[in-house]
Amino acid sequence: MYRVAVIKGDGIGPEVIDAAIEVVNAVTGRISFEYYEGGVETFKRHGVPVLEEDLEEIRKSDAVLFGATTTPFDLPGYRSLILTLRRELGLYANLRVIPDFNDGREIVIVRENSEGLYSGIGSVVEGRAVDVRLITREGAERIARFAAGEALRRGTFLTFVHKANVLIGDRFFRRVVFDVAGEYGVDVKEAIVDSFTIKLVRDPWSHGVILSENLFGDILSDLATVHTSLGVVPSGNYGEDIALFEPVHGSAPDIAGRGIANPIGAILSASMMLDYLGLDGSPVREATRRYVLRGNLTPDMGGTATTGEVTRGIISELIGAIEEELWVEEIRVGRIPTDISRVG
Repeated sequence: MYRVAVIKGDGIGPEVIDAAIEVVNAVTGRISFEYYEGGVETFKRHGVPVLEEDLEEIRKSDAVLFGATTTPFDLPGYRSLILTLRRELGLYANLRVIPDFNDGREIVIVRENSEGLYSGIGSVVEGRAVDVRLITREGAERIARFAAGEALRRGTFLTFVHKANVLIGDRFFRRVVFDVAGEYGVDVKEAIVDSFTIKLVRDPWSHGVILSENLFGDILSDLATVHTSLGVVPSGNYGEDIALFEPVHGSAPDIAGRGIANPIGAILSASMMLDYLGLDGSPVREATRRYVLRGNLTPDMGGTATTGEVTRGIISELIGAIEEELWVEEIRVGRIPTDISRVG
């Protein structure tokens, strides 16, 4: 049995995470979900975004499923819960996958998750604000290895996006990336970040695995969602011992509680979690794609469906697929006659 820590978060977070858990439970009974609080309200009550005793239990989990939390600008001393979890759990690699349901294509972006301008190093002194953009050899090497491994797994190349023509840190990062890619036998293309934004809009599907530092990767992965709805984009945050999975959309307080939040980003994040745990997440992705192509989508995708309708529709697609396949220990091994359901 796998232990998965769940932090539903604020806004639409609880709605979409509940949907993702429903879908996971439809394909496997080998996951125990354990629930923890975190975010702004936890900070207001306890002075920290997540309790230390909860953090200790989360560290013992096999994975984390995370919803969305609000990060206010005007709450003194508050540090984003997701940034806190990334730091405390050592989640150095962020993988975002932007799907094209019609053609089965994906934009794949690997973002360094722990350094850069998000290092948390900085100060305001005598009218000057300074944020330190930190890039270390250790950080550059481990994210380059993660990205090269992802490129090998997908049978493609790397596109390293940087500003090495201006920034010393990116020149340093660039050398590390090319060295590591050479060790892995992975081809590397490179692009300057400002001009690459145009390519990402005009020709988004031909860049292999895109790799960039923290801030650039954050911006590029949000920009790439112009090719779909922000509500369908999943992500994984990976460390040496644990990984956290979350949809990339925010807490969307304006639609919270209305039952129209798009659960697909959370559901696809859960499929990435299944892969990470050694189970098979592909049936979830395949069922989601089939459902999207059939229509009846949430308002962000031009439809009128509710969160629950989309969730039930994807589960229906899953059940139909599972009844035609053989499962052993929750791993799909092949198709069988429709009168035999999954075993395990």
